[in-house]
Amino acid sequence: MKNIILLFLLIGTFLSCSNSDDNTNPVITTKTIATYNITFTNFWNDSDHGPLPSSPHWSPLVGVNHNNQITYLEKDSNANQGIEDIAEDGVSTNFNNDVLTSIANGTSEQYIAGGGLFLSNGDTIEINDLEISEDFPLLTLVSMIAPSPDWMVFVNGLNLRNESNNDWKSSVNLDLFVYDSGTDSGSTYASPNADITPHLPISSLKGTSPFNDEKVATLTITLQSIETLSN
Repeated sequence: MKNIILLFLLIGTFLSCSNSDDNTNPVITTKTIATYNITFTNFWNDSDHGPLPSSPHWSPLVGVNHNNQITYLEKDSNANQGIEDIAEDGVSTNFNNDVLTSIANGTSEQYIAGGGLFLSNGDTIEINDLEISEDFPLLTLVSMIAPSPDWMVFVNGLNLRNESNNDWKSSVNLDLFVYDSGTDSGSTYASPNADITPHLPISSLKGTSPFNDEKVATLTITLQSIETLSN
């Protein structure tokens, strides 16, 4: 009987030590944050897309990084109010509000605010040191081509991670072409305001006057660093 009691005591001590070890050695998880530089380069010009209107410029390049639970705009879908405001007036207030709501809902990480570009003042818009969490690796950016009725360029949900191995992409280079947001029926740079009700789907203007098949801008996204965080 004493041997049996001693055996139970030893088993109890072992289980107690095991539980103690579990409590003092929690599982450590990690995630990565990638830092990128973004360069928007203008190729909108008189010879390919002209003659250009007076004071040609790009509205501020704005955007968001998010997950696959939300889409802000895409070809063949109707533009919401935030995208309409950017495409028609270069105003991003409602788009910013949409992003803030999405952040609160856990589907987006941050609003991205880049500068605008008057063609007389340079060729590029720079967004540097942009930190992207692995939980929100999709990038959406949009800018109005101005003046215009409702024309814009955009990238929609660009995945900054490789689908094959989930590594961060070292670089991305894209040619950008103009899209009609489907909210105004104007057909020239200087057309008067003529809202479309109901809206038409977002469509490409590539090869349509005043544009031909030439790009109006490029987007270069370059990885700067990767940081691994533990918690």
